[in-house]
Amino acid sequence: MGNVIKERSRIAVLTRLAAVLVLIWSVIGGAPASAHAGSRVVADWPIIDSRCPPVTPEGLVGYGCTKLSTYLQEARLDLRYNRPPKTTDKLYTNVRGNYAIAQLEDGKYIIGYSDTNKHAEIRLIEQMEGKAPRIEFDPQTGKVSYKAAKASPIKEGYSEIEPCATTCNPALKAAKVRDKFTYSYRWNPRPGEDRKVLHDQTNNRNTGAKQVAVRTLLNETRVSGPILPKTPEELAKGSAVSKAAGKQMGPIRPGGIDFSSVQLRYVTDGGGSSGDTYSFETVTTPGQESKDGTDQIYNADEALNTWMAVEPSRFWVNLNPSQPDKVIDDYLGQTEVGRILLEADLELKRAWTRSQDPKAAVGREYWNRMTGLSGACIRQWIVPKTATIREEGNRLYILDAPLEVKAEAFDFTIPSDPNFKCPANPEPSMAVYRDVLLPELNKAVNDAAQFKDLRRVYISRVAAEWYRDRMTADGRAAEAGIDSNDVTTLEREDDWSPTDVFNQYLKELNGTTYDLPNGVKVTTGGVDFTQPVKTAKLNDSTFKEQHATLPTTVDKSLTEVTKTSDEKQAYLGGSDEIPEFVGLNQATPAPSGTAGGQGGGLPITGAPIFTIAAAGIMLNLIGMAALWRTRRVRWVAKK
Repeated sequence: MGNVIKERSRIAVLTRLAAVLVLIWSVIGGAPASAHAGSRVVADWPIIDSRCPPVTPEGLVGYGCTKLSTYLQEARLDLRYNRPPKTTDKLYTNVRGNYAIAQLEDGKYIIGYSDTNKHAEIRLIEQMEGKAPRIEFDPQTGKVSYKAAKASPIKEGYSEIEPCATTCNPALKAAKVRDKFTYSYRWNPRPGEDRKVLHDQTNNRNTGAKQVAVRTLLNETRVSGPILPKTPEELAKGSAVSKAAGKQMGPIRPGGIDFSSVQLRYVTDGGGSSGDTYSFETVTTPGQESKDGTDQIYNADEALNTWMAVEPSRFWVNLNPSQPDKVIDDYLGQTEVGRILLEADLELKRAWTRSQDPKAAVGREYWNRMTGLSGACIRQWIVPKTATIREEGNRLYILDAPLEVKAEAFDFTIPSDPNFKCPANPEPSMAVYRDVLLPELNKAVNDAAQFKDLRRVYISRVAAEWYRDRMTADGRAAEAGIDSNDVTTLEREDDWSPTDVFNQYLKELNGTTYDLPNGVKVTTGGVDFTQPVKTAKLNDSTFKEQHATLPTTVDKSLTEVTKTSDEKQAYLGGSDEIPEFVGLNQATPAPSGTAGGQGGGLPITGAPIFTIAAAGIMLNLIGMAALWRTRRVRWVAKK
């Protein structure tokens, strides 16, 4: 028996060791996933909550997983639910904007917010330096209030979105505090990443990581705490815009389609409880290689959000040589839509000049009829014509959205040419202009490639007006940021300036492209989209007669690129899938198993929580079996 007992004792030791290791692993099975955080460890980021270590080497964390981000959540709740009546203070009204928080060396906490004038991080720096009144948050009361300006260095800081590369990062570095800031959601693309795709993953109004997290906080929990986002890849799957872009970017790209000509032609309204659906129309180009339309798809969606956020009274641009201070509205000028409108106005001036070229048939006719006339200074501008739509419950089909060029005689001056004077009797010349040149310009704005971007953003304007009316009617307008003029998430990151377009206009105004029989005339005007969208709704019989197969085509386009029956157009789109965010102070939702990744997941590993739980149970069973084996060896030895 002695030899048997000795042999089983050795086995017992090894088995007990294995059992202990297995049981430890079954309890902390997710811990090794912190290696996914890269070379940084939690100790490098002392303010990171131990429940939510950094997900990336840059310190990306879940929203509310740090001391500061939890305080910022509480500040958001106070600003939302204790907002002064009828206030216009952007600190309170910037519901969908971006915020940042910092702890000062004197122990106080200050809040920064982004608007069209400044980024949240810039406001924190100004408060740190004592250049602006403090916006203090009191962790004891959960209240935000204005205090007198007082300088104190920033000890640590947090911004909801990664500080922007062009403005915020340089400012934070100059203030010597960049290394003290963490953030939850990425904004700056890494090498090989698409900027618009990344921005959509972060700030898409329905499925963006930050936007959904904020909506979860404000509308559901009302209690601050960690909100763990899904991976960017999972979020991208949920975005209708990303789905549409993916259909023409995939390895099996359909041939013979000009995706760069996409226009938003179909939308649905989920009512806030579910995602929206978009479908884009574009033209086919049989026998030719397909053109990429990724930027255009994202631009159409960005235009939709711009038209909803900015007040309609600001939808104008104006190239007038005597009004250099009135080129574009300040809010609109910060967006891609503003750039497109202003450059379209300049293109209209160029098209007007080209149409007068006496080498072309139209130009020759124009100048022949202008013989003996004194000419005219002309103001011409682009306005919408009545759009044709089909509305079916929460569905909208945009069937036609034409534009129109308006023109009138207009007296103005040119600052660089004090001797310039407009003709005293312009009406005879205006009659010739309207008869000969105006039809050419109308054809250009509705068909020419130079105005393709303008047509795209205007069709998004039709959809935006539809959303605006529905959200105003059912009380969702304020939450959606309608008429807030908050273009924080819509700002361009390039160095484009409206002044550059104005200066280019003056340069071309004072230069002669070719010699005209009656001299060179100049124009002023702009693009005016300030008036409400005029629509004509098709009835059932007309819609079925003229567009019988359109509903089927659109529905099919949500899953694959679909051509119309005559194969002249193609549609591509997708439906938003609003992802569920896991709040650690809430029950974890069960995974749905859908392609959009609706189930709860851990932010580090990305593995479904039920899968890890099942693995833990299995490991516990193995551990218990190992312990039972150990106990059995001991029993045999004693016996």
